[in-house]
Amino acid sequence: MTTTSREYAEALFELAGQENLTEETMDGLVTVRSALLQTPEYVGLLSSPAIGKEARIRALEETFRGRIPEILLRVLSLMVSRGHVAAIGEMAEEYEALLRDKQGEMVALVTSAVPMKETEMVVLQALLEKKTGRKIMLRCTVDPGLIGGLRVEADGWVADGSIRNKLQQIKEVMNA
Repeated sequence: MTTTSREYAEALFELAGQENLTEETMDGLVTVRSALLQTPEYVGLLSSPAIGKEARIRALEETFRGRIPEILLRVLSLMVSRGHVAAIGEMAEEYEALLRDKQGEMVALVTSAVPMKETEMVVLQALLEKKTGRKIMLRCTVDPGLIGGLRVEADGWVADGSIRNKLQQIKEVMNA
């Protein structure tokens, strides 16, 4: 994550907290992120130096006014005016992390070689909650390149029990 996206997220989180709109702002960020992912040409419009700053901000406001909290719209307008449109996605991720931390929750990114069964996810979630003392939300993805095992990333730590990682470790020992 970039420093820019982190600073915007922290500022937005503080402002939203002052207005008791932290959850609503997160919902607004989900709306914005979804719209930007679905229409990359809109991102191009918002970041184009060929279009005046005022016109870009007006386009943003016309698209999202009434659909997201005003505080979020003001921060997004600031990002557009400063040419930081590309940081909006990362800013949303940073904001979500701040919100989850405030709520005593943590997101764990779980990558497995094959889709996990529901019972496996429940057991893993319980183990992680016991280890961290926090409520865990799992985000599961599949990467067949892991060959087997799991890779878990949460709150700055990584537990990589994948076969790919074990093979890489063996390779490093053999090449040393």
